[in-house]
Amino acid sequence: MMKKLIDENGRLFGLISVIDVVVVAVVAVLAFALFTKDTAMPIASVADPMQTIRYEVAISNMPAGRLESLRVEDRIYDKETGNPMGVIKEIRSEDCSISILKADGTYTIAPIADRYNVTLTVEAPVRVDERGHYYVNRTNILAVGWGLDLYTKTSLFGGTVLEIK
Repeated sequence: MMKKLIDENGRLFGLISVIDVVVVAVVAVLAFALFTKDTAMPIASVADPMQTIRYEVAISNMPAGRLESLRVEDRIYDKETGNPMGVIKEIRSEDCSISILKADGTYTIAPIADRYNVTLTVEAPVRVDERGHYYVNRTNILAVGWGLDLYTKTSLFGGTVLEIK
């Protein structure tokens, strides 16, 4: 006489639980996916060639005193790691303004006294990996749209990477 495929206790051929079979199958699929996926970050070798790039950092609503403390040829550093992020090559600024809602429901643009929108052009040595990622001084990754917390010897500020050239 032949045994039932699944008995009254939920075991396959009366030997192993169906739930155990499903769990083993799921674990096997996940293990296979984990070991076949290449997620390793490329390692920057000391021998890898470096190139010099320029990138722009936009800083909004910078106080006048902080703007005045920035100088062309100042070195800038990453606030979190302390790693060098390049040298300021150009400083452009414009008056900062905000949109204000008026009582009649319309908006107007109003300047903010002693505040500026600043764009820094920074030159830095980078390593570019096979995926096109930029590593400033082989350490800090840099990409358009990324926020950076930076400092110089006289100033601390945050900005967004606008462009990499």
